[in-house]
Amino acid sequence: MSGSNQRVIPREESSAWERWELGNIHDEHAQRRRQPAPEPVEEVVEVAPLPEPVEYLPEPEPLPEVMHEAEEIPADAVPLPTAEELEAIRQQAHAEGFEAGLESGRLMAEAELQTLQGLLQSLGALSAEHEMTMADAVLDLAIVLARQMTRSKVEADRHGLLPLIRDAVASLPMARAPSRLYLHPDDLAALDSLLAAELTSDVWRLLPDPMLEQGGCRIETPTSQLDLSLAARWATQLRALGRERRADLEWAAPVADAPPPVQPAPARSAAAAVLNEPLPEPPSLLADEDE
Repeated sequence: MSGSNQRVIPREESSAWERWELGNIHDEHAQRRRQPAPEPVEEVVEVAPLPEPVEYLPEPEPLPEVMHEAEEIPADAVPLPTAEELEAIRQQAHAEGFEAGLESGRLMAEAELQTLQGLLQSLGALSAEHEMTMADAVLDLAIVLARQMTRSKVEADRHGLLPLIRDAVASLPMARAPSRLYLHPDDLAALDSLLAAELTSDVWRLLPDPMLEQGGCRIETPTSQLDLSLAARWATQLRALGRERRADLEWAAPVADAPPPVQPAPARSAAAAVLNEPLPEPPSLLADEDE
């Protein structure tokens, strides 16, 4: 096709069309075909609102860089120290090093002195504890020896009981009949004649008691009783020495029993640590001088 008045409709601008056909006027479908095509429905898309714009501070403008040119200094312009100045600097450094070393040595000496003082205090406490342990052991040994010596003397000297009986009778108020003096049969046989001369027979009666140990006696009067057995007299001595709770020191204890051996006092942890700690080396002053 050609011609200036002929217009060509592009494909994009052409609208929907429907082919028309001639049909029956009374056809019920004719009216429907004459109706225009329905317009396309546009889809509505919901768009989320944009966030509010954030205000940014304007960036600071860069400062102009200032380039400083290094000034060249001639070598002749730098003053050099003289020999006197170098010597003064050396002496000053030597004096400062000496003072620093002296102060360091003083601090170390004070620390060592405190350590030694603590060690001496610990040793003093250990020595006192050891002395107490030794004193108790020596006292126990003395008691055991005294008990054995007393037994030996009683067996060797039957007349040793006579002064005890005299003192006991003298300490009593005026005796009245019947007053009794009980002795071991062997002691009674040895002292019967002597006691009969000192004790009146109308007041005192001398009676044997096999239950009594040799060297002891028992006195009974209408107003008092005295137990002068060796076990009772020995218990009195133990109470005076503070050993009344020691069963191994009682009079009836076997002779073979001896006081427990003396145990060395346990070393305290602090004192042992101080003894085992090596002493620090003193500071060297020669090294400071060389530096």
